[in-house]
Amino acid sequence: MATQDNDAAFDRIMESVGDDGPFQKRYNLIFNVIGVMFFAMTVVNILVILTVPEHNCSVPGNEQHNVSGIERWKNLTLPRALNSRGELSFSSCTMYNISKYPTETSTSEWRFEENDTIPCIYGYEYDRQYFDLIPITEENWVCDKELHATNIFAFIRFAEVSGTFVLGQLGDRIGRLPVYLISIGAATFGRAMAVLAAPHYWLFAALAFVGSFASNTGFQSPLIVAMEISKDENRAALSLWQLFGWTVGVCVTPLILWWNRNWIWFMLITSVPCLLFYCFPQYSIESPRWLASQGRYQACIRQLKKIAKVNGMSFNLTEEELKERIPQKEIEKTFGIASLFSGWHMTKLTTLLLICWICNTIPTFTLFLMSMQMGGNPFLNLFWQGAVELPAYFCGQVLCDRIGRRLTNSGAYLGSAVFCIPVVLIIHQSGNEQYVTVFAVIVKFFVCVTYFALYLQSFEVYPTSLRQTGTSFGIIISNVFGALGPYIVYLGTNFDIRLPFVAMGLIGMAGFLTSIYLPETLYQKLPDTLEEGRRFGKDQTFWSLPRKPKELCTEMQYKLSQYEAITESQTE
Repeated sequence: MATQDNDAAFDRIMESVGDDGPFQKRYNLIFNVIGVMFFAMTVVNILVILTVPEHNCSVPGNEQHNVSGIERWKNLTLPRALNSRGELSFSSCTMYNISKYPTETSTSEWRFEENDTIPCIYGYEYDRQYFDLIPITEENWVCDKELHATNIFAFIRFAEVSGTFVLGQLGDRIGRLPVYLISIGAATFGRAMAVLAAPHYWLFAALAFVGSFASNTGFQSPLIVAMEISKDENRAALSLWQLFGWTVGVCVTPLILWWNRNWIWFMLITSVPCLLFYCFPQYSIESPRWLASQGRYQACIRQLKKIAKVNGMSFNLTEEELKERIPQKEIEKTFGIASLFSGWHMTKLTTLLLICWICNTIPTFTLFLMSMQMGGNPFLNLFWQGAVELPAYFCGQVLCDRIGRRLTNSGAYLGSAVFCIPVVLIIHQSGNEQYVTVFAVIVKFFVCVTYFALYLQSFEVYPTSLRQTGTSFGIIISNVFGALGPYIVYLGTNFDIRLPFVAMGLIGMAGFLTSIYLPETLYQKLPDTLEEGRRFGKDQTFWSLPRKPKELCTEMQYKLSQYEAITESQTE
């Protein structure tokens, strides 16, 4: 109760300085929409430039042998093999050993056997229709170096895990604003300096790690501040606004490379603008709610006055008065991650949620990487993969509030699995690139719906004292497994392009069979204590559907109560 009284007291203080005024709208626009849009570009740009275009061996000597026509020369010097689409095409990594024949020998006399092939000793020729100057083509990260890009993708996932763990805790220790500034600084440094490091693979990989270390906190920090200075009923909308900024950033990024074609300028254009957000100290703010929770009442008052001034409100509260209004919190004793496995029922819920997070993260990353390899225009493929996210989140919100979290989540997992089937059936047939793109976008739509529903379920299943810990633990574990995504794509691009969609279909079915056993949280009183968490959902039957309780007179009242409970845990 002390925690709730504390939050209620601070809510009244925020009302006195304005919790829905010009300051909140300006902060949300600058840092939660525009800032997120630019930061999203730094997250995505490294993935775009590591796309592997079609390639084969460069074989000199066509003029010396009086062979005109590129295709005729390729037919003479390159063996054919089945590619990942099941099509017979020129080999990507081998060539015939033409040195076995003297220069004066007519090409009509050339006869090569299967064992007459050698690696591409003269370099490579790349399909530069879409990708011209990128690290792959500049440094030849193909064939014997084909795992270079895949390994960097894995390093990026581990960087995100490490950064979430370290900076996530640091945000509760030193504040949201310092962590945000660290995040954009690390991202800009890692991405901008990478343009100098491509010739040195391990340095490039290290900078990719640095640039991705703060990927999650770059989004979390401004969102938490925005929520902590806004009224409760606006907090759900703030998340959607951030998702809008993310979607715009993801959609715009590939179009910039399509237009620019030079990866060096592309990396600078999509990373350096983040430094502009160091230039708005008058618009940025440290969370006054966090400052009060740390006992930094004088700093809290300065931030509150800053908000009140912009909102046209007067604020004359003294430090002593602020101390009196905000009592000391009484925190339930927990044991961190260990408490998530306290008791059989809590262990079962945690395990189910972890599997669901893994089944969401792997397809998300795999689909992003596959969008550049599915044929057709890779930039438009990636654009549509990003553009579908926002309507998916809106759809997820509507379905979660109408039919419940459990049915929305499990149904979306099933949908993602089902729509992988037509991709597997048609992707080997030439001329079906547009249909494959459409089905892949539909799969991405369902995956995004599962993310929205799963995020709600994670907050609502865990008790208040473990809500942030449980959700962060799920994201961290899923990111570890998400490192499998690049290797799933590697199987598709080097062996059979159907394999990633087979894997995602099986993962979707696993998510469906797992999520259906989670308890329904719609219209349920959220657990506050660890003991309530151990009992949550035990009384629900498998076939039960959510029913709106009589005491909640309107749907809006219900939403406010649920989002207040969720965001309360975020602001602690």
